Amino acid sequence: FACFCKDTTKEKLEAIQRGEDEKAALNADIAELSSKRDALDTTIKETQDEIDLNERSTKQAAEEREKTLKLYETNTADLTSAIDSLAGALKTLKASKSPSLAQIKSVSKTVSTAVMLADTMGLGGGVDKKFMAFLQQEPSNGNEVPMEDYDFHSNGIIMLLEKLEKDFRAEKVDVDKIEASSLAEFESYTQTKTDLVKELNHKLEETKKEKEQAIAD
Repeated sequence: FACFCKDTTKEKLEAIQRGEDEKAALNADIAELSSKRDALDTTIKETQDEIDLNERSTKQAAEEREKTLKLYETNTADLTSAIDSLAGALKTLKASKSPSLAQIKSVSKTVSTAVMLADTMGLGGGVDKKFMAFLQQEPSNGNEVPMEDYDFHSNGIIMLLEKLEKDFRAEKVDVDKIEASSLAEFESYTQTKTDLVKELNHKLEETKKEKEQAIAD
């Protein structure tokens, strides 16, 4: 009988120990799974934050690009118009060896507009005020301005227009180059961001699946 009791007690103790071991193992598994879910939750949040950040950056870049494009379109339209106007004015003035007052007056608005645009863009290096004053003057008391003034100033105006046309054409080339560079930089930037967001979204989906599996376990 004593042996039977001893054996029974031993079996009970072993069963209790197995139960304790299984409970400890289960608690360890639960703790591990809980820790894993917490880590996955952190990864999901960080990945989503990174996606949002990159999408905001892309949106901001697109807004800045739109502003840059509008400025380019304005500048290139002004330059193209000025170049065409100057070419027409030069053609008018060079049509005769000695431009008449009427011919000079006919291009005065073109000259004034071109000069203002040049000043705005920092081109031309300034214009002698005597040319502008000459363009704006009117003969007084029916008397014509002396022909030598016409010859002197008309030649100066032609030289001015030629310089402005050259400057505007050079500026147009620079503006076009800057626009091309800006566009290429924007497209490269957005492509990089698009690829990164795609990669992050894939990572996000895989992490969510891993979390679901961890919960199921």
